[in-house]
Amino acid sequence: MDSNQKHLTNLLKGAGLNVLNFGVAIVVGFILAPYILKTLGEREYGINVIVAGLVGAFSLADLGISAAVSRFFTVAYAQKNKEECLALSNTAFFVFLFLGVAGFLGLIITACGIYYLNPAMEDRLLLVMIIIINGFTFCINFPMNIFIGIVNGTMRQELTGGQVVIFRIFGAFITFLILFSGGRLIALACANLVIALLNMIVLLKLVYIAFPEFFLNPSYFRKEILLKLIRYGTFTFLVFVSGEILNQGSVFIISTLINFEAVALFSMIAMGLSSYLINATEIVMGNWLTSWLTLLYSKQDKELADKTLKLAYKMSTCFTTFCAFGLIVWGQDFLMRWGGKNDEGIYYFLKAYPCLVLITIGVWIAQCQSPNTKYLYAIAKHSFIAYAGLIGNTLVLIEAASFLYLGYGVEYVAGCIGFSMFAVRGIAVPIYVCLLRKENIVIYFLRIFSYFGCAGIACIIPYLISYYLLAPNYLQLILVGFLCSVTYFPVYLLITINKTEWEKIWNIFRTKEKD
Repeated sequence: MDSNQKHLTNLLKGAGLNVLNFGVAIVVGFILAPYILKTLGEREYGINVIVAGLVGAFSLADLGISAAVSRFFTVAYAQKNKEECLALSNTAFFVFLFLGVAGFLGLIITACGIYYLNPAMEDRLLLVMIIIINGFTFCINFPMNIFIGIVNGTMRQELTGGQVVIFRIFGAFITFLILFSGGRLIALACANLVIALLNMIVLLKLVYIAFPEFFLNPSYFRKEILLKLIRYGTFTFLVFVSGEILNQGSVFIISTLINFEAVALFSMIAMGLSSYLINATEIVMGNWLTSWLTLLYSKQDKELADKTLKLAYKMSTCFTTFCAFGLIVWGQDFLMRWGGKNDEGIYYFLKAYPCLVLITIGVWIAQCQSPNTKYLYAIAKHSFIAYAGLIGNTLVLIEAASFLYLGYGVEYVAGCIGFSMFAVRGIAVPIYVCLLRKENIVIYFLRIFSYFGCAGIACIIPYLISYYLLAPNYLQLILVGFLCSVTYFPVYLLITINKTEWEKIWNIFRTKEKD
């Protein structure tokens, strides 16, 4: 098997396992969350949520560096530069080890502050113990991000994908077993600590499988490499920050200028459900495409990179359009069943449906062109996404606040968010990518519009199925979703994927790696 084809096969296997992990996470959360709440009770469950948020805040110390490790390790690995690979992995590991220990100490200080400054707080000892145990778990898990970056950098994402799926299922089983046997919050925290230790052992083994030459040695620490990782990671972090400005800023504006009820519906339904569209697309078209494009550009294989991008646009439009179709067409019936009626006999969640539609439209147009962002990450030009996002999202929030101040409804906030996604990811980023690739902008958008048209044709039968069979019933929603998927995907793929692309796809999955 050709080395490029072997790497792509491994990446696609990893993408498939990531999709499986996404599905497992949804199913486990849907089944296990109510059981945990019922078993622990609202007080202990609330403590768990608070501690998870606190530990999550310390996780921001990553600053996007773990993504930088994967990107630069891919380049060094493709160039067979063993010394660079060792310098990258050791520099990043020891920095993350330091940050993990610092985070642990910070959590201990936070726990002590809570204990001594709030003597009247109920369950303060329990809260402090959970913070310390979870802090130790954080200290172990944080450097493991580098191991994941190393494995992904060698194009072996099927290893980390399988590891994540197995540990998610294993963790869910252990959680259920502890609660079923009468264990409480401390037992769960200790179990998570043990699972983190097992995860560390498994990840270390995967590193040696993917990169047998790996070893830890402080003498490989390089200041110039750390600066390179920080430069790349800073813009990755700023992309995250720009997204949070939009998400949290919109919630703050609504809570200030309208009320908390509007915030709950807007955040949980409009923002929450549309985020599934973003997450699903990122899982299907995310890390594997960035890694693959990084590999190709490091090998100066521009021709194959261009062909990959062209196919990626078709696939992202295919998948994103179907997800957006589901949110818009099935969303109303789903919200009726999910939220039910309130005491006044009104479908309470339906208030947020217009907001969901407006945000989904913007996200759909943006995510159909998500390969552009992967391209920019691959060539380390993603600073444009960070700057455009920060400026665009800030201006949109000012506009949204103005609408609310003038007495317009929350739908205008949703419209502003949808427009921001459309303007930044759907217009500005594609134009910038066309300029970098020296591609005609008009021809690019005409090609994208043709994919939209193909997706629209493929949606005709699913729309008719939904129109006649859809009802606010979970079983019927699942049936309609299945029937729509088996009528949509074959039609879209048949009218967009050409013969050469079909042959390439077929060869990837039928060719077995030779020893």
